[in-house]
Order: sequence, then C-alpha cells, then structure tokens
Amino acid sequence: MNAPLTKPERSIPGVAWVPTKMQEQGLACGAFELFLGGAAGPGKSEYLVVAALRNVHRPAFRAVLFRNSFPELQRSLLTKADKLYPAKGGKYRGDTHTWTFPSGATIEFAYLEADRDVHRYQGAEYHYVGFDELPHFTEYQYRYMLSRLRGTDGTPVRMRATGNPDGPHLEWVRARFVEWIENRAVDGRALWYDPEGRIVEKGTPYALSRSYIRGKLSDNPYLGDDYRAQLMALDPVTRAKLLDGDWDACVGEGKLFHRLWWHYFDTPPAVVAKVRAWDFGAGGDPTEGVLEGDRGERGPDGLPIVPRYVVLDCITHVGPPHEVHKLVKDTAHTDGAEVVIRMPQDPGQAGKDQAETFKRELAGFTVVAKPVTGDKVVRAGPYSSQVGARNFGIVRAPWTAAYVGQHHAFPDIARDDKVDAGADAFSELSMGRNGWLSKLRGAVEAQSKKE
Repeated sequence: MNAPLTKPERSIPGVAWVPTKMQEQGLACGAFELFLGGAAGPGKSEYLVVAALRNVHRPAFRAVLFRNSFPELQRSLLTKADKLYPAKGGKYRGDTHTWTFPSGATIEFAYLEADRDVHRYQGAEYHYVGFDELPHFTEYQYRYMLSRLRGTDGTPVRMRATGNPDGPHLEWVRARFVEWIENRAVDGRALWYDPEGRIVEKGTPYALSRSYIRGKLSDNPYLGDDYRAQLMALDPVTRAKLLDGDWDACVGEGKLFHRLWWHYFDTPPAVVAKVRAWDFGAGGDPTEGVLEGDRGERGPDGLPIVPRYVVLDCITHVGPPHEVHKLVKDTAHTDGAEVVIRMPQDPGQAGKDQAETFKRELAGFTVVAKPVTGDKVVRAGPYSSQVGARNFGIVRAPWTAAYVGQHHAFPDIARDDKVDAGADAFSELSMGRNGWLSKLRGAVEAQSKKE
C-alpha cells in the first residue's frame, strides 16, 4: 500500500496545500482502482491533480487526466494544476497540455468526447490514469483506458476517478461501485475482483483491487455556508445528488414507472422474441430506438419466468432524416432478421409514404407500421402495468440511467420519446400482428427444446 504524502509534500511551498478529509483518505488508499464519489465540494477534482504528483520524481512516470471536453478541462483540472505543479518544478507545454517535471516525468491533460477518442491512446502506457466526473464517460472509455495502465519499472499503476451521482452514464458507475454505494463494503477498504467482475479472495489469479470513498461537503473546511446555500437553492433532485450525494435521486414522482420497479440484469438474458420500436424525433427532439425481449411464459422447470419482459437496448440520435434512415437500416442489420421492427405511422398521405419508404429500405425484415392515436398516458398503460407488477427487467448499460429517469418522470416531463418507443415495443411484443409474433415465439421455443 502506498504511504500518504508526507507533511512537507502536503504543504507545498508557496501554495500551503493541506488535504481535506476525503483527499487524505484517497491519498492513503493503495487499491489499484479507486473512485471518489458523493456530494459536491470535498475536493475530488483537486485530489486527482495532487495524487498524480506522488511519483513525479521517477523519470519514467507517465500520467494522464481526463475530462469530457477541453473547456471543462480548462476550467477545472488545468486551473488546479497551474496552482500546484510549478512548486514541484513542473513546466507546462500548452500545445500538448502536458506538464514535465525535473526528473523527466510527465502528466498529460486530455479530453474524451466520444468512444472513438480513446483510440488516440492505442499503444500508450501510463502508470496513472484519472477520470474527473466519471458518470459523464461511457464504460467503454473507462475500460479501454484500464488497458493502458502498465509499466515495467516498478512504479505502481493506479486508476483514479471522481464524480457526483449525476451524469448521462450514471448507471454503469453505480453498478461498478455498488458494494460501497449500498453500504455492503466499508469506504476505503479494498475488495478484489476477477476479470468477470466477481468478488474473490485477495491473491486470486488475475484479480485486481477496487475501492470507493464517499465525500461530504462537510469534509472541506474551506467551503462555508455560502456554498451550501447555493446547493440548497437547486431543484430537489439536483440538490439531493450534489448536496447529499444521493445515487438514487430521480426526477419526477414515479407515477407510472417508478425507478424501484425495474429488475436489473448485468448481462442480456435469453429471449424467445424481440421487437425494436422507433420513435422519430421532430423539431430537435431525439430519435429513440428501444429493443425489448420476451423471455417466454415458463422456463424448462415449468415455472413462470419473472420478469418476463426486458429492455435490451436503447439508441438515441439527433440528426436529419437521411441519418435517421441510415441508423434504422444499420440497426436492423445489427439486430438481425429475427427482430421485428415497429415504427409509428403519422396520419395522412405523408405518413403512409414514409412508412412505405422504410419498408422498401428494410426488405428482408418484418416491419410493422401503425398509426399513433390516443393519449400518451393511456397508450403507456399496459406497459406501465407490467413494470409496476415487477414483470419488466432492464440491462445495465450506459443508456440505462437516462431511460429509467425519463420513465420515472413521465408524464410530467417535456420529452418522453423513450417512453413512447418502449410502450410501442411492448405493445407489439405482447399483442403481435396477425399472429406473426406467436408463430415466431413458438418456433424459437420449439428449437430450444430440441437443443
């Protein structure tokens, strides 16, 4: 385990840096992977910047710290580094956003806006990788950079991340550190995980240690009542996330789809039928494509399968019609011919023409186009009933938190495209059209019994 920084290092000349309680705990943690989560204010971002200094006396040391965009990087991490790194002899190079220290060690500052951006680091090697505001990154970005952690010079390699319980990719972060978030593990104590993500004994081959430390506003004595008052002025949900560090705070009241009603699957379960329903955005609204599956009425043991239905995927896209047409076609080929495609048909001739165009483009696939009629709440009723009966599961993925959040807020929300697509997918999955779905389900079940 790495020792905490000594007092002379904590009080950097000319800066008088002294760690907060959370920062001190983080500096003392020797786990391979550590996430500092919870409320706003305890100094999480500053911790990332300071922790990277631990090994700058080693000539081969390499570190990289990430935010989502360059403006975010400039406002947070780079500003903090500019205050702290000169005292350690660091020199900054603006064109590469890299600090170089007298030993030759370097600390880079970079941003990842899309999954493809991580491939800029193919072949790179780092001893320290830091993610600031982790719930704003995808799981793919995080996992890919885990593969860049390596070294042969004896310097410990560390993955460090920080974040509030807020952001578009909240669900996978919560799942990764759920043992601590749900208080089944003590903050700061390491657990060991095998490559499949299972908790194992220390010393198990290929297992790596992981830990979590939650922060509270009270951990930072430098932030007074004014900052607390600012957080108190936020809306109730944002306040719960940033002031209380509440991982389960959600917009709305859960009138029709409460966030606690879903069953979560870590991996997609086997299904006997699938439907992908589309809701086409208009006026800047996103296009949503929701894939749902039916697991079958009864299992091999003859007992009912619960939950029977599961949300397997949700695609969100904002773009012009030609991009949407390409997205629908590409998704159909990825899903496979066994997946039924349900889409709305607007009233009038234009809606009919659009539906016919999609059918021609999707030759070889089962396409069902149905007019959208009636009140949204009424249309979502059967879908809501199954979720309320705990008969609907959902796969943990980067899109899950946004999907559950929109459903929890429905119908008191401006954008409800995910709910519309989810309701249409369930309608087609449960009712079928002209018996095609029953035939498909029966054929799959018969094949399963043969196997």
